[in-house]
Amino acid sequence: MQKSITVIGATGNLAQPVIKNLVAKGVQVTAVVRDVQKAKAALPEEVTCVYADVSDLDSLKDALKGADTVYISLNTTSLDPSLSFHTEREGVINIVDAAKENRVKHIMQIVGIDSLHEEFAAKGLIYKTNLIRLPGMDYIKKSGINYTFFHCSFFLDSFPVFIQEGQFGIIGDHTYPIYYTNTTDLAINIYNAIGNNKAYNQAFSVQGKEGISFPEAARKFLDVFSPETQIATYPITAIPEMGFPAEEAEFMEHLLTYFEQLNEQPVSEQTWQILGEPTTTIESFAKSLVR
Repeated sequence: MQKSITVIGATGNLAQPVIKNLVAKGVQVTAVVRDVQKAKAALPEEVTCVYADVSDLDSLKDALKGADTVYISLNTTSLDPSLSFHTEREGVINIVDAAKENRVKHIMQIVGIDSLHEEFAAKGLIYKTNLIRLPGMDYIKKSGINYTFFHCSFFLDSFPVFIQEGQFGIIGDHTYPIYYTNTTDLAINIYNAIGNNKAYNQAFSVQGKEGISFPEAARKFLDVFSPETQIATYPITAIPEMGFPAEEAEFMEHLLTYFEQLNEQPVSEQTWQILGEPTTTIESFAKSLVR
């Protein structure tokens, strides 16, 4: 029987490659999007695109008709929990309510590894976006619908974004190991979780097999992807001078200060046993982007 999944947040930077990998494995994918024409241009032609906005419950009820498995790929970039609406809080609550009405069997969501392993914070810092994200996750857990959380390490997919004007920019002093993951391996985990009762009501850490610091990982990536690119390092205190809007600069400073002290450890054995081991290295992933 063909596997199927409905993706919310389908045009995001992490969702698009996941969808392409799922389609390549024969999964029937429905993308729930705010701009259907834009989504059709960005996603494989095999994907069915339907309209909904996570702030509009009625549109979600229509979009999730017939869905068995829903994958949520949303992102919070605000530090202000007092706002009346966040996609990963009120938006997720709306998704769950629409899923209940349509008798969805399984909800999956991508989140950060830090929200599952607070002990990785070497200085005890709190990642403030989790204060926004966690109420939505709790609502999923209490919904009565089977759930799976993918608590992901740092994505190699973001590395090309750090390259500007011939330099790979690293902000902060990053010495602790990171077990980098990627959307190729995540797609395999998602594929193996569809219809898998061993994945129900579970929180899985998603990591690669190699623990390596950010500068070391950047050099490995660049040696394959762009050997001529140099690594440039900047202190976090330089962010206010980089010309970002105030709110964006504040978020970036908090994010990088938090991850600068994140001492990640290998904790994904259970994930590998149930959902498959990672097979993509830093070098092989970089090579896949060069093609």
